[in-house]
Amino acid sequence: MTVKQRREEVRPSDHRGAWAPRAQQFCTDCGVSMTRACTVCRYPLPADVGESDVVCVALAGARATGKSVSIGVMRLFLEKFIEELRSSLDFESRYSESDEEKEYVKQILTGMVYPPTPPGQARSLLYSMGQINGKRRYLALRDIAGEDLEATEAKLNLSFLGRADLVIFLFDPLAIKSIQDALENLIPRQRAVGQEPQKVLQTVLRHMGAGRPHLAICLAKVDALQRLADHNNPISPVFANPGTTLMRESVRHGMTSGPGYDEHSAQLLSEEVRSTLMLLNGTVIVNMVENPANGNILPHRFFTTSALGGAADGELLPPHGITPFRVLDPLLWIFHQKGMIPSIA
Repeated sequence: MTVKQRREEVRPSDHRGAWAPRAQQFCTDCGVSMTRACTVCRYPLPADVGESDVVCVALAGARATGKSVSIGVMRLFLEKFIEELRSSLDFESRYSESDEEKEYVKQILTGMVYPPTPPGQARSLLYSMGQINGKRRYLALRDIAGEDLEATEAKLNLSFLGRADLVIFLFDPLAIKSIQDALENLIPRQRAVGQEPQKVLQTVLRHMGAGRPHLAICLAKVDALQRLADHNNPISPVFANPGTTLMRESVRHGMTSGPGYDEHSAQLLSEEVRSTLMLLNGTVIVNMVENPANGNILPHRFFTTSALGGAADGELLPPHGITPFRVLDPLLWIFHQKGMIPSIA
């Protein structure tokens, strides 16, 4: 690090079969062991990353969609879920660009709302999930400021969106004026509402380029829509149905087995959220995902979530505490796709 010697290894074009860079190299000037780093951002990487399975997840959305809050709540619930997989979740501070305790977890525990992610900075968090199914696992999270996705020309290099395993796009229904009007006096007035979701999604898809990440279109703050069940609104019948997946938590355990993924329930949820988006005048979002302009149809699914279970009141979280709803669903989907958790029969 003192002499800033850098050595880059790439897979030879004529190489066939498995390939990995040398596990250890030494500086030719001082003899000190060199630190492995990303070839794009130059940030340090764990020594065993080449032999591990790294799940990379990016959260995207307009301002005030709750990306940072979602990360904080997901982290608390994910810790319990990993324990049920007979492993542990550990924050790798050396390889992260964020202070997890200060910027995410502490805010939830003290009941304060989150400060927005600063523009021009994609907060990075790396977690070790230990050994799961006989393989070392890591989870990398990227938190992108809404301003960077709303800007015509972002100051931040967002090419990592195309290399992620999963991009969670948060869609805020309160950005739709008809929904705001219907919820008048039912929930506290929102401090800020970001740009129209379809414009932000267009930016996200553009930065993905020819990449093939899984795409989770997530209807956020669904607790607000659940309040419409007893009111006169075009989508009220959706939430008045007690059998809908939009009103009940996901199943994470089989009758006799441990943690797993309920594929049938997940597909049902996806279809119900898709239909609800179309009722919310979100047909253009559905079309952009299912029929993208560049022809690159990504593996995708629709989700719904509420990180808090209620609207924040000014600078404070809901007075009854947080009651999250389906916060882990997108992560469980990619974990299942990566072979970390089995299907629930």
